[in-house]
Amino acid sequence: MLLISTCGTSLLTNNASDADRKWLTAIANDLDVDPVRFASIVEERRARFRAANQPTRRKMSAELNGIGAVIDRYKPSKMFHLLVHTDTTPGKATADLVQEALGDQTALMTAGGLRTKDLASFRAALADLTKELDALVRDYRARGWTVVFNLTGGFKSLNGYLQTLAMISADRCVFLFEGASELMEIPRLPVRLAELDELRTHADIFRRLAVRYTVRTEDASGAPDALLDESDGEVTTSVLGDVAWGRHRATLFAEKLLSPLSNKVLVADAVRRAFGDLEGARRVEVNEAFDEFSAHIDHGRPLPKSRTFKQLRGDPVPGSTHELYAWSDGGAGRLFGHFVDGGVFVFDRLDGHLR
Repeated sequence: MLLISTCGTSLLTNNASDADRKWLTAIANDLDVDPVRFASIVEERRARFRAANQPTRRKMSAELNGIGAVIDRYKPSKMFHLLVHTDTTPGKATADLVQEALGDQTALMTAGGLRTKDLASFRAALADLTKELDALVRDYRARGWTVVFNLTGGFKSLNGYLQTLAMISADRCVFLFEGASELMEIPRLPVRLAELDELRTHADIFRRLAVRYTVRTEDASGAPDALLDESDGEVTTSVLGDVAWGRHRATLFAEKLLSPLSNKVLVADAVRRAFGDLEGARRVEVNEAFDEFSAHIDHGRPLPKSRTFKQLRGDPVPGSTHELYAWSDGGAGRLFGHFVDGGVFVFDRLDGHLR
């Protein structure tokens, strides 16, 4: 069994002093906290946790209580634990303590930006987390493992989302109500994901949402309703939409060079010819590079660290003044181009990195 458990901060807050609990609540979404005070709380918890027996540990930690209930119910012959936690300091510390208790057959997973006070960052992190979890779950299930999501711990904002993901991708979803001993179970739903042709027809909508363009409701007309959520006249991808796009995106990106999302990005014929000679995985990376660069030039979205965009020194590529990293492994791929009037950027060439 692969058991995917969400982690909150119950191990730090349960039976803490009123002052510590109030402070931990105040810093629940923070990356930078008072290191001395926080270290003192963590070490006190670690000492108490190591000295406790198993029943006491379960009372101290909602995560371990849920995990223990799963083991009691299903008695798996083999088990691997994946602990999903926020990227906050309290979230990471709690996950580390739970991992210590569970031992070697445990891994941690997080996503940058998984903080409830920044909605845009939280939504982008959820999409990344969905992609990663869905791929992992499908791999384990293909190898014959049973996959269970345990949502006893963790934050409500994250667990509500992962409950839907679990009902789509995993074998079942379980949780314990606070103070209850009976494990609640939600089975996998017989949901049909969108077919490739459906996504191909509306690919530009999902491409834009993936790099955080704003998409108005009227501009998404005709797209499958189940794949989108609507609020205040704008749409975002639903959990089902994140899963469907995550599964089919690479296929669509490998088929052909897609038109840039931005009117300020132009692609020369030389790039199109070079793209036609690429194998599928490289085509995906080039299309991703164009989408990320479009969002960067239109809205100032930061490029991923791997997607370096910089000015060339001298004149190594005649006519081009800048390079954008398309990929950096293997032979490395670079997109070369230059700016023209109106802030428009023209990609002139697709070639290897400069030596």
